[in-house]
Amino acid sequence: MLLKRAADTVHLMKIWSTSPRSYKRALVLVLPILGTTLTACGSTEKADYSAFCTLATQMQAASADGAHSQNPAAITDPKNMEASWAKITTVASKMTAGSPEAIRPDVTTMVDSIVAMDKIFKANQYDLLSMSKSPEVREQLAAISSDTKVSQASTRFSSFMTKNCPTPK
Repeated sequence: MLLKRAADTVHLMKIWSTSPRSYKRALVLVLPILGTTLTACGSTEKADYSAFCTLATQMQAASADGAHSQNPAAITDPKNMEASWAKITTVASKMTAGSPEAIRPDVTTMVDSIVAMDKIFKANQYDLLSMSKSPEVREQLAAISSDTKVSQASTRFSSFMTKNCPTPK
């Protein structure tokens, strides 16, 4: 799910590369996907996975701070975007370290894709407008978002979260 939405975003970047305003809207789609995909936890968590579910909730919060209307400057101002992605990658790394053995390979794969995206953002000084105008950058991001390994890991991860960190009814 994470990768499918990221692939959709890269596709939108290609279409909207001539419109900075629309491009920014497309990026607003990326981070909510991270938070939504990485969090399915609620108050009825199983004890064995409660710490991991808490990390997933922290990931959702980090993603929301950086990409949603709660902080629109995170996608329009390179300094804010850099700070947001620093928080996201820090929490993502904690998720890898704190993931249960059963799902660790998938979490690692997904987090590696987040880190790879951040490397591209960093190499471009977190300037989304410039990135939207660069076919090379769009191709790099598309390669990450279309990686079937990440898509498959995301599907397995979502299933794990649904089974082990159910949302309250």
